Amino acid sequence: MGKNSALKTLGKIIGNVVLHKMLARYTNKPESMSHLLYEESEYRASAIKSAKEFNWNEEDKQDIKRVAIEFFKNKSIKKYPDVAFQLEGAESLVSQELEEMNL
Repeated sequence: MGKNSALKTLGKIIGNVVLHKMLARYTNKPESMSHLLYEESEYRASAIKSAKEFNWNEEDKQDIKRVAIEFFKNKSIKKYPDVAFQLEGAESLVSQELEEMNL
Protein backbone atom coordinates (compact mmCIF):
# COMPACT_ATOMS: atom_id res chain seq x y z
CA MET A 1 0.00 0.00 0.00
CA GLY A 2 1.33 3.41 -0.97
CA LYS A 3 1.70 6.32 1.37
CA ASN A 4 -1.36 8.19 0.06
CA SER A 5 -3.56 5.14 0.48
CA ALA A 6 -2.13 4.54 3.96
CA LEU A 7 -2.79 8.19 4.82
CA LYS A 8 -6.46 7.87 3.88
CA THR A 9 -6.80 4.57 5.72
CA LEU A 10 -5.16 6.01 8.83
CA GLY A 11 -7.46 9.05 8.71
CA LYS A 12 -10.52 6.80 8.51
CA ILE A 13 -9.33 4.66 11.41
CA ILE A 14 -8.70 7.75 13.55
CA GLY A 15 -12.14 9.01 12.54
CA ASN A 16 -13.59 5.74 13.83
CA VAL A 17 -11.71 6.08 17.11
CA VAL A 18 -13.17 9.55 17.62
CA LEU A 19 -16.64 8.46 16.53
CA HIS A 20 -16.71 5.63 19.07
CA LYS A 21 -15.29 7.88 21.78
CA MET A 22 -18.03 10.45 21.10
CA LEU A 23 -20.72 7.74 20.98
CA ALA A 24 -19.56 6.47 24.37
CA ARG A 25 -19.82 10.02 25.69
CA TYR A 26 -23.35 10.63 24.36
CA THR A 27 -24.98 7.20 24.55
CA ASN A 28 -28.06 6.70 26.64
CA LYS A 29 -27.74 2.93 26.38
CA PRO A 30 -25.50 1.67 29.19
CA GLU A 31 -25.54 -1.82 27.66
CA SER A 32 -23.66 -0.43 24.63
CA MET A 33 -20.83 1.13 26.64
CA SER A 34 -18.54 -1.91 26.81
CA HIS A 35 -18.89 -2.54 23.09
CA LEU A 36 -18.15 1.10 22.23
CA LEU A 37 -15.08 1.17 24.45
CA TYR A 38 -13.84 -2.12 23.00
CA GLU A 39 -14.28 -0.83 19.44
CA GLU A 40 -12.49 2.40 20.35
CA SER A 41 -9.47 0.53 21.70
CA GLU A 42 -9.37 -1.83 18.69
CA TYR A 43 -9.46 1.04 16.22
CA ARG A 44 -6.78 2.87 18.22
CA ALA A 45 -4.49 -0.19 18.15
CA SER A 46 -4.99 -0.44 14.40
CA ALA A 47 -4.25 3.28 13.98
CA ILE A 48 -1.04 3.03 15.99
CA LYS A 49 0.08 0.09 13.86
CA SER A 50 -0.74 1.94 10.62
CA ALA A 51 0.95 5.14 11.81
CA LYS A 52 4.26 3.34 12.21
CA GLU A 53 4.40 2.28 8.55
CA PHE A 54 5.60 5.66 7.26
CA ASN A 55 7.30 8.85 8.36
CA TRP A 56 4.68 11.59 8.29
CA ASN A 57 5.57 15.22 7.58
CA GLU A 58 3.44 18.17 8.72
CA GLU A 59 1.45 18.26 5.49
CA ASP A 60 0.70 14.54 5.84
CA LYS A 61 -0.46 15.08 9.41
CA GLN A 62 -2.83 17.84 8.32
CA ASP A 63 -4.17 15.58 5.57
CA ILE A 64 -4.71 12.76 8.07
CA LYS A 65 -6.57 15.16 10.34
CA ARG A 66 -8.71 16.40 7.44
CA VAL A 67 -9.59 12.84 6.36
CA ALA A 68 -10.41 11.84 9.96
CA ILE A 69 -12.74 14.81 10.47
CA GLU A 70 -14.41 14.30 7.10
CA PHE A 71 -14.90 10.59 7.86
CA PHE A 72 -16.32 11.42 11.29
CA LYS A 73 -18.80 13.91 9.82
CA ASN A 74 -19.96 11.59 7.04
CA LYS A 75 -20.24 8.49 9.20
CA SER A 76 -22.04 10.30 12.03
CA ILE A 77 -24.59 11.80 9.63
CA LYS A 78 -25.24 8.54 7.80
CA LYS A 79 -25.20 6.10 10.69
CA TYR A 80 -26.19 8.21 13.70
CA PRO A 81 -28.50 11.00 12.43
CA ASP A 82 -30.32 11.09 15.77
CA VAL A 83 -27.18 12.06 17.72
CA ALA A 84 -26.12 15.71 17.80
CA PHE A 85 -22.33 15.59 17.83
CA GLN A 86 -20.25 18.68 18.55
CA LEU A 87 -17.90 19.09 15.58
CA GLU A 88 -15.49 21.19 17.65
CA GLY A 89 -15.24 18.34 20.14
CA ALA A 90 -14.51 15.88 17.37
CA GLU A 91 -11.80 18.11 15.92
CA SER A 92 -10.23 18.41 19.35
CA LEU A 93 -10.33 14.63 19.83
CA VAL A 94 -8.73 14.05 16.42
CA SER A 95 -5.88 16.40 17.37
CA GLN A 96 -5.55 14.63 20.72
CA GLU A 97 -5.38 11.20 19.04
CA LEU A 98 -2.70 12.42 16.65
CA GLU A 99 -0.65 13.78 19.55
CA GLU A 100 -1.00 10.54 21.52
CA MET A 101 0.28 8.62 18.47
CA ASN A 102 3.24 11.02 18.22
CA LEU A 103 2.14 12.27 14.82
